[in-house]
Amino acid sequence: MRSILSALAVAALLTLAVPVPAAEAAKRSSTSNACANRLCTKYDRGTPSCWKRGTRTRIARCFIYRASRHYGESTGRALQIAFRESRFNWRATNSSSGAAGLYQFMPGTWKTTPYRRFSPYHPKWSALAAMWMWKRGGYSHWSTM
Repeated sequence: MRSILSALAVAALLTLAVPVPAAEAAKRSSTSNACANRLCTKYDRGTPSCWKRGTRTRIARCFIYRASRHYGESTGRALQIAFRESRFNWRATNSSSGAAGLYQFMPGTWKTTPYRRFSPYHPKWSALAAMWMWKRGGYSHWSTM
């Protein structure tokens, strides 16, 4: 009897020590904050790639969702503004003003963000920069609000 209980205790401990499968890690990180640092320049290990979402719209929405959650801003508003500004086309450029990317950043405005070393045409950095600005009261840069 004692050996059966010991075997059960060892088996229970072994199940606790089993590493989490990659699919489970991906599921966990998609429901938690994906960002691994303060400015979200890195994702937590196991975070699924937004680039694998398929369409341009789905990819953009993925980055917007993560950025809005990271900065605590309204995801609905963030999606609405990105749609109005670029129709989720992160390669969009306004030929008359030079505004670029998902949120149509003006060159001078882009340089004021902590993401200035990255391209405003990259959907991740554009979404993060917009949410960073909104967190600091920078809504006035978007007349569509």
